[in-house]
Amino acid sequence: MTSVPTHNNPNNNLISLDATFRNLTRKTCNKYKKIIPNLEPYINSLSQYSSQLNTYIQIYVYGENFFSNGQTSVNFGNIQNIPINFLNSNSFYFELQNFAFPGIYNIVVNNSVNFNAKNITANTFSNVVLQSNRVQYTITH
Repeated sequence: MTSVPTHNNPNNNLISLDATFRNLTRKTCNKYKKIIPNLEPYINSLSQYSSQLNTYIQIYVYGENFFSNGQTSVNFGNIQNIPINFLNSNSFYFELQNFAFPGIYNIVVNNSVNFNAKNITANTFSNVVLQSNRVQYTITH
């Protein structure tokens, strides 16, 4: 057991820490599992914000497995690969300028993923687009 020196905290109370260092390596450790994590996006729900003059709509998407750095985009009806404003891995929003046509539109989230694994036959890196579930969105006036 290794003892860490005692320090004063801002409340002037003494804190004493004891740390035990152990060898965490085990012979039975499954160090290299060949399982790729699920990177497929999933939409749970949507919400909307409309500007006061109806010049644009912000649609908020809530779900799972959203990425920053341009890896995630949205398809809204026939409009493909709309850039997103990333909030966190569970939410983002996108804007539609001057979009005032009432109707029902499908929303699909795309994740562009580079697996960094060489294809043995083609000797290339594989870039895959994973698509989410399809959610319908209705615009009314």
